[in-house]
Amino acid sequence: MARSERSLSRGVALGMTAAAVLLLAGCTQSAGPPNGPQPPSPSASGTTAGSPVRTGGCRSLTVPATVKAAVTAAYGKQAQPPLTHIASVKGTFYYGSCDGVRYAGTRFQPTAGSTAAEQVALQDDGAAMKYFVDRPGTGWRYTAGDGFPADPRGCAAISEIPAALAALWDDCRAPA
Repeated sequence: MARSERSLSRGVALGMTAAAVLLLAGCTQSAGPPNGPQPPSPSASGTTAGSPVRTGGCRSLTVPATVKAAVTAAYGKQAQPPLTHIASVKGTFYYGSCDGVRYAGTRFQPTAGSTAAEQVALQDDGAAMKYFVDRPGTGWRYTAGDGFPADPRGCAAISEIPAALAALWDDCRAPA
């Protein structure tokens, strides 16, 4: 068989194979009625994109600006000296709830206009995570802080933070 005849035969065989694949692709075996039992959708399990992550009665939430402001004010009022020129460190704010009680954790830094006393107060202690709780009707209050240096277990070591919530927060370990 000549070379051109082999190429032609090979081309015909490939074309027939492709046609067979296309023909079979339109055929499916039916396992039941088209509207029969379907696997649960992501929305049925509560794990759709943008929804809170839940475990053990706890859920991690997206923090609104009002909560950040209330937590910052709560920490500033109880600090000695009181701190007014502070903000949470970007990427360190954790917020969630367990059975109707809200929790938060963050680090603070001085902002523009901070006094020398505020800067000194935040110099070492500001590097530590601070944890807050808001029980229904009580408002945010400071409840605990990491030691210095922080416990390697992160917020899992903080007894005031429920273990299920600490797990959702990846033990408050900011990404490297």
